[in-house]
Amino acid sequence: MGATRRANALILGTAEWEAPIATNQHYVTRELARIAFVYFVETLGLRRPQFTRADMTRMAARIGKSVGAHGARALQQRRVQRQKPDGVSVISPLVLPVHRAATRLVNRAMLRWATARWISSDRPRVLWTFTPVTYGLEAYADVAVYHCVDLLAQFPGVDAKAIAVGERNLSRGGGCLAIATSDAVRDHLVAAGFSQVILLPNVADVSLFGATSRPAGDRRPAALFSGNLSPHKVDDALLESIAAALRGRGELLLAGPIAAGGGDFAPALRRLERLGAVYLGVLSPLDLAEVAGRCTVGLIPYALNEYTRGVSPLKCFEYLAAGLGVVSTRLPEVQRLARTNPHVLVLDKGEIPDQVLTMVGAVDDATIDSRVRSALRNGWEERGQVLRELLDTQLTIRLQR
Repeated sequence: MGATRRANALILGTAEWEAPIATNQHYVTRELARIAFVYFVETLGLRRPQFTRADMTRMAARIGKSVGAHGARALQQRRVQRQKPDGVSVISPLVLPVHRAATRLVNRAMLRWATARWISSDRPRVLWTFTPVTYGLEAYADVAVYHCVDLLAQFPGVDAKAIAVGERNLSRGGGCLAIATSDAVRDHLVAAGFSQVILLPNVADVSLFGATSRPAGDRRPAALFSGNLSPHKVDDALLESIAAALRGRGELLLAGPIAAGGGDFAPALRRLERLGAVYLGVLSPLDLAEVAGRCTVGLIPYALNEYTRGVSPLKCFEYLAAGLGVVSTRLPEVQRLARTNPHVLVLDKGEIPDQVLTMVGAVDDATIDSRVRSALRNGWEERGQVLRELLDTQLTIRLQR
């Protein structure tokens, strides 16, 4: 396989490699590693840290990893053991999680020191970044791609000025290709000055979830939400209404990390548990797929705000591939999907509890099969091929100049 790799790709992530939930950056790393040697750079810390135990623990662990110690043990309970594909190296740069003029020189020097092997590579160099805060690494790249999956500046605690400056620098000169995962993100990128923007809505690991889908007779009357439990992202009042509606007639299952940033979800979780909701903790992808394959409804109970306006939930396709019907608040990207998929319902929040109660006890094998089939073309196998062809084309164009 190594002989077919044309380039060295540096992927700037917004999460750690062993983050509890696999997102676009982890799957893109896996798919690009088929044609390139990949350096995955863990998050530079776009959200300013607070003096909380969780943030202090994360920073201590990063320092330990950066100097070669076993600092990651402190975060072991929040992580999964994510396998690194052949040809992938993980870099944990020691940078200050503040991205302003006072820290710019130090952070630029530290990041360039951490990525020196990529910078000095004699193969074509690709920068594929999920953050616009790059400290000028695009200057070393033959191909630069900004893969924007969220309206990052709208998330609480993220330095909106640093995001704006980074996007302005990346868009300057028109040499950076941008990928948007939603219409709102695409509009934002165009307004930010990117001349080349491709719309590629999120997809999911549908093969994994499809493999665990169970027949109707093996399913429980349960609604599942999987994802980051953050007050800025999840409507906890809506979840409480669902839990109350299901009490004694079904189950509300919650899986995922209690996310940092956007407030503290722990009080809401305690209220939900008192209403009968079951918190499963942070599950491995396989364990989550096994749970999903025995439920009946998948929930996207997101709050509606400027941040979620740009979200394209890949969990839509995870749920469908596991044979679940999807019920969501009125997120623009889910509404777009619902227009062509009868198994995705987008409702006002007041309508959702009764709809979930109706759906948890009404499932049959034909409906499950139809849901699974509707997800099949929205997986990483097909998207990986699209991304590899895109990169191959960009490399050919740039290297012929």
